Formats: sequence, structure tokens, C-alpha cells
Amino acid sequence: MNTSCLYLQQKIALIFLRLRTSFHHLPIHHVWSCSLKLIQVSRAILKLRPDKSTGPDGLSPKLLIETCDLISYPLYLLFRKSLGETKIPDDWKRATVTPIFKRRSRSSGQNYRPVSLTSQVGKLFESIIRVCVVHHLEKNMLITDSQHGFRKGRSCLTNLLEFLDKVTGCVNAGDGVDVIFLDFAKAFDKVPHKRLVLKLKSHWIDSKLLDWITDSLSNRFQRVGIRGTVSEWCSTGLGFGTYTIPHLY
Repeated sequence: MNTSCLYLQQKIALIFLRLRTSFHHLPIHHVWSCSLKLIQVSRAILKLRPDKSTGPDGLSPKLLIETCDLISYPLYLLFRKSLGETKIPDDWKRATVTPIFKRRSRSSGQNYRPVSLTSQVGKLFESIIRVCVVHHLEKNMLITDSQHGFRKGRSCLTNLLEFLDKVTGCVNAGDGVDVIFLDFAKAFDKVPHKRLVLKLKSHWIDSKLLDWITDSLSNRFQRVGIRGTVSEWCSTGLGFGTYTIPHLY
């Protein structure tokens, strides 16, 4: 095994934060459940980008698009079974990580950004779940209006424009303005999964979908690949390459 692969594998696996402290349960209101339809699967397949790389299972998005009429119903049955049993296939939990150099010394594992290749079929189902969850949260105004990241029609630009408008109004009114900027390193990678699931529960997500999300976040494995050489599979708590983590965060 390439020693570089093993070294970077160990560094990346150390990022995840395992929650060790206790915390209070959040209030629970009425429950919302996710219903899956065949048309959702077909539309999600046709939205795939054919130039994207395959995951460890070797299934390409181009293949899924070209066989959409044939594969939509079998995948619909597979997704329903996965959601009904609150379990996802082990192949969907595996990621091949390619380290991309960022800055400074190449000999330090902290100076590489991990880019993960996971199952396209798994990400397809995650994209459907993501759309359903985000729709529920926005419909019931469970996301603060000041949240701009990972929301349709919003971006860093809309965030800056809103901020500028607020500051300009304060300055014109003669009020002082103090600004504090925070940058959380590897924020998505360090989200404690137990706390995340409890927060979703407080936002009226039903138990089956919660159990499915919990299972999708647990028992994940990754390996590092560099120039055709890969490390051994390693257990990790990270959800690298998934569609759900950034939006759930």
C-alpha cells in the first residue's frame, strides 16, 4: 500500500467529532413523513450530470440516464424498501477519497481537501430525500430567514446584499455597527450526529426517516486513492460525498 494513502487516510479519519457530552432533548411537535413517488425517481435521474465520476460500485450517472425508462421502477422499489426498513446498502456508505492539495507544505495531511466519490445510486436517493426535507422545513418556516447557504434562490451574494442593506441603514441613521466574522474549520465534518438527529426530530421529522438518516450516517467506510493506488477501507464517522450532510447542517 502506498504510504501517502495510509498517512492521508489517518489524517482525514481524525476530523470527525464524536459527541461525548449529554444535552437536553428539544421539544417535539406534530410529525411529518416523507412519501416517495416513481416520478420523483425519474426526474432525479434525468437531472444527473453525465460527466460526473463513478463511485466505488462503478455505476456511472451516464448509464443511469441512458437507462432511465428501464431502471426507474426497480430503483423506486429499492428506495421504498430502504426507507421502509430504515436501512441503506453498505455500498452506499463507502467513499473513495481523492486528496486535493490546498496550500503550504505538501507533507502535511492538514493541507489537503478530501474529495469523495460515493455511489451515484445512493446520492440519487439522497437528493430525493433532501428535496423533501428542505421543502418541509421551508413550508413550515423552520429555517430562519437569515439562512442563505444551501437554499434555492439564495447565495453568498444575497447574504452580502442583505448585510450591506442593514449596515447602510444603521450608518445613515447614525448608529454604530460592530461586525464579528466567524469561520468554522471543517464545520460539516464535525457535526455531532446524535445532536443532528435530535434537532431533526424537533423539526417534526417522522421516526422512520430519522432512523434512515441515522443509519446513513453510521458505519461508513472510506479509502484514499492517489494516482491509481488506494488504501485499505477504514471506518469513519464522516459523511463525505453525501448530498444530505450540508443541507441537514
